[in-house]
Amino acid sequence: MKDKKWKVMYSVLLLVWLMVICSTIYYLYTGDEILIDTDVNLYYVTLPPLIIILLYTGLTCFILITYLAMDKKVKSIQEEAYKNFIESIIKKNSLCSIIIAAHNEDTVIRKTVTELLKQTYHNIEIIIVCHNCTDNTFDEASVKDPRAKPYNYKTKESGKGIALNFGVLKSQGEYILVLDADGILSCDFIEKGLPLLEKYAAVQGRYVPSNRNYSFITRLLSIEGDLWSTPYMTARTALDQRGGLGGTGYILRKEILQDVGGFTNHLVDDYELTTRLLRKGYRIVFGPHCINYDEKPPTVEILLKQRARWARGFIDLLRSRVCEPTDILGIIFWLSPLVIFSALGLFLTIGFGMIFNLLFGYFPFNYAAITINQWLLLTGFIWVVQIIVLAKEYGRIGLKYAALIPVYNSFVLYVFVVFVRAWTVKSWGSTKTTHGFTTKSNTT
Repeated sequence: MKDKKWKVMYSVLLLVWLMVICSTIYYLYTGDEILIDTDVNLYYVTLPPLIIILLYTGLTCFILITYLAMDKKVKSIQEEAYKNFIESIIKKNSLCSIIIAAHNEDTVIRKTVTELLKQTYHNIEIIIVCHNCTDNTFDEASVKDPRAKPYNYKTKESGKGIALNFGVLKSQGEYILVLDADGILSCDFIEKGLPLLEKYAAVQGRYVPSNRNYSFITRLLSIEGDLWSTPYMTARTALDQRGGLGGTGYILRKEILQDVGGFTNHLVDDYELTTRLLRKGYRIVFGPHCINYDEKPPTVEILLKQRARWARGFIDLLRSRVCEPTDILGIIFWLSPLVIFSALGLFLTIGFGMIFNLLFGYFPFNYAAITINQWLLLTGFIWVVQIIVLAKEYGRIGLKYAALIPVYNSFVLYVFVVFVRAWTVKSWGSTKTTHGFTTKSNTT
């Protein structure tokens, strides 16, 4: 019942959005003017959130365009590092410890471990921390290879940071690779990633969805990742070497991790660790040739639960200064929860006005807004840029993915729901993401 009410809220927001779109098209087609009651003036109340939303929209376009311009440059950084340092990396043959924090992951963990054993860089150990598991995760992780080392770890508290720190304690490697239980790495991930660590503190791999076609939701979430993850990390690397860690599929030096205090049991442990690394002057690079195939939530219920945990983590980080003073993009991203709430307030205000107008024939207040033609031009420009990005990432098949962009840009209203639901999140365990949704045949 608790999950159902959030789905209902999401459905209501989508209906309101659809009504706003239909009303806009109607007035554009008929040429009629909207009657407005000017006695109630909300212009100066709604102007600040409108400006904030337009600024963040512009920032999004800037990141996408920067990706299109800088993609080759960032790829060349990794290619040059590989060319210059791979021989010394192979000669040193330092141990790389792969740490997987797994809680009730018996549907996916065996495949993850067996695929890791295919890495072209062979000097690895795979530490699987089966944390407070009540299923067969430990048994499934116990494959017949001495490099795979499962631990049945029990604690009173739960959380990814607790499991990761235990894994670091058990590790023997010079390098630490963090991977989620559902992650599948390209076979040369480590070989192509380690050379970057000769100059950088950490390298984050590229995310590619492993279950894009599992459901309609995974298709939309895959587009979300395509239009955010790769462009954002490319832009940050190209502009200021402040690329972020994404929670899975990244490598860093163990000594550097220990220098910044290890992992914390934070709801967004990846972003929190990123900020500590950057504040100490360490730099993080994006490695687009290191691929991490990750699983997207297949249903709205699982999606809202996972993202509510993330949202609560970002809200909690607003309480402290987490960015370097010179990290403009980082500060803007840090403040994104405030933007979401501003956008939600404006959305509800306009939605109420549209419903009132539908019932009584006029808007009950005056408010700040862009014109219909300006909105159409902005929307059209964003769609064109998004289509070009998908085509650049995937070639001709990217154009096929782009057919869902109009739906995707309405689908992202779910962020309003998760930031409201975030206030109900009390612990990591209550919002743990269920995995194992890659093919219909292995669904449990």
